[in-house]
Amino acid sequence: MAQLTVAVLGLDRLGASIALRLRTYAEKGGQHRFDLIGYDSRDDFEKPARKLKVFDKVERHAESAVESADLVVMNLPYEDLRAGYEIVSTSLRDGVVILDTAVMKQPSFRWAEEFLSDEHHLIGFTPVVNADYLLEHQLSPEQAADDYFHRSAIYLTPSVDSIKEAIDLAVNFALILDGKPHFLDPAEHDSLTTITEEIPQVLSIAAYSAAMKHQAWGDAQRLTNPPFAVLTRYLLTHHPDALRDEWLENSDSLARAIDELVAILNDLRDRLAEKDESAIEAFLIGASDDYQEWINKRHKGDWGEQPASRAQYDGSISGMLFGSAISRRFFGGSKDGDK
Repeated sequence: MAQLTVAVLGLDRLGASIALRLRTYAEKGGQHRFDLIGYDSRDDFEKPARKLKVFDKVERHAESAVESADLVVMNLPYEDLRAGYEIVSTSLRDGVVILDTAVMKQPSFRWAEEFLSDEHHLIGFTPVVNADYLLEHQLSPEQAADDYFHRSAIYLTPSVDSIKEAIDLAVNFALILDGKPHFLDPAEHDSLTTITEEIPQVLSIAAYSAAMKHQAWGDAQRLTNPPFAVLTRYLLTHHPDALRDEWLENSDSLARAIDELVAILNDLRDRLAEKDESAIEAFLIGASDDYQEWINKRHKGDWGEQPASRAQYDGSISGMLFGSAISRRFFGGSKDGDK
């Protein structure tokens, strides 16, 4: 049995759900035990996370949160991420494994190379939420759930330099969260998030900008109901600096995706101008049928995948880590001299 200290930096719904799942796992007789330390600089996340009483301690400084950690979940907002790596770099212990949940993985590996030592091991870690929560968009830790990742994919994006022990630990951690670990190359991961993360952001903000510039906005803004608020929520949940950096980091891929989106909108505009009922109906029915197929697959988690695309699990955490600072930290050996 391993006793691990896990620091979660970033206590939004995802970060709090990770901690809640670890706590539930241990309480239900899981093989491993966890000391949970949290950190968030945002009062609207930090205070509710304290009230959850899931964490053994919630620190007010990131450096304090990680100094005793065996594993760090790096879940900071994107605009704070580079500074976060720099701030914690001198407080991390040798052998620590860092699981990075950022929407973009390639920048994190660059920052890790800039600030971290060879004894700090970064693995990209992207949990996909349980389909039961797919249409919910609240980010508060008060919405955390211990089944937030139940039977959903968790994408691991190691670098070519990642050591096996760190990858194995990430696989096991994903399984403890009740997820299904898969591997992706960091560049491939970032190209896919263009479609699933950044195009929704672009649509959200473009829709608000178009409404704001419309000549009737002065009156229309009073007539705003949930459909408009849900569509434009990225302006509430994401800092402009984070969106700017994400978009520029992935600019080529995002520009191509926007071209494809504009082509569809232009075609739809033409069909509407022509009052082409059959074309509009075909457009809507085609999208609706495909959506139903996708949402059903998403709930079932059935993608017809090949076994090789999934990470394989072949033992406990303690059975996987050998001959490194990681194994010494978790399963014995002197801690003297470690940070």
